[in-house]
Amino acid sequence: MKKTLILQAPAKINIALWVKHKRTDGYHELSSIMQTISLADTITLKEIGEPGIRVFCENPDVPLDASNLVHRAATVFLDRFSIEPHLAINIEKKIPVAAGLAGGSTDAAAVLTGLARMYDRSVTMPDLMNMASSIGSDVPFVAHGGLALAEGRGEKLSFYEPPRPPLIVVIAVPVGVSVSTRWAYENYHPGNNEAKEKAFAEILHAYRRRDLDALRNLIFNDLESVTLHRHPEVLRIKELLSSTGKGVAMMSGSGPSVFALFADRKSAMLAVKTLHGMPVNVYIEHITRKNS
Repeated sequence: MKKTLILQAPAKINIALWVKHKRTDGYHELSSIMQTISLADTITLKEIGEPGIRVFCENPDVPLDASNLVHRAATVFLDRFSIEPHLAINIEKKIPVAAGLAGGSTDAAAVLTGLARMYDRSVTMPDLMNMASSIGSDVPFVAHGGLALAEGRGEKLSFYEPPRPPLIVVIAVPVGVSVSTRWAYENYHPGNNEAKEKAFAEILHAYRRRDLDALRNLIFNDLESVTLHRHPEVLRIKELLSSTGKGVAMMSGSGPSVFALFADRKSAMLAVKTLHGMPVNVYIEHITRKNS
């Protein structure tokens, strides 16, 4: 009997993103505080009779060939355990594409962990992280989930207990706007790293104790200087979500998604009302703990 497995692949937000300098390998040295949220894609893995790896998705913006990270993840795993590929991967997209929420990376991470279950392979966390880091910078983090400080190019991870009770997260994505992560990094010019280093240590502490007032004065995303210049509507969304004074808003990753953190759902709904009339897709979610 052919096996089928259905998995959830959670999105992530960058509570803070510090881009330090470009490395000799072409990546950027960075520090980022990453948090998974309840917004998730659904990944279905299914054994099939014909050989190969087939990718299916109804979203026209998602590639169905070997350029999709889920295809890469399946190839890495099956090669690692010398398993002949007879696999169909269906992606049900809920996470917006090219929006700074790690949608492609989290789908790939779900494929790695799912194949370990499907084929009953014992995979240690270090093995999983090594496979994940060969696929993409965000894949190791979303394979684990929860809250982490990511350093290096994103592969050096220190995990922490997320705030409790969970903060409410509003995600607002401007319609018709997508941002290339490569473009954002290539156009970023490093700034005052000394000041950022001091702030960064305080951000993680304030976030874990749910101190939104402190976060409002501390958090930053270096890539905002690139994306907001080309897409002023992203800045407008951020300003509106911040206007109630109840939460703290920031662009996630390279954008164009903006997230806002709130202590409760009532405050979140109040902020969402400020976006009335704006061409945005809005998601009301919450932060999550380590993937089960």
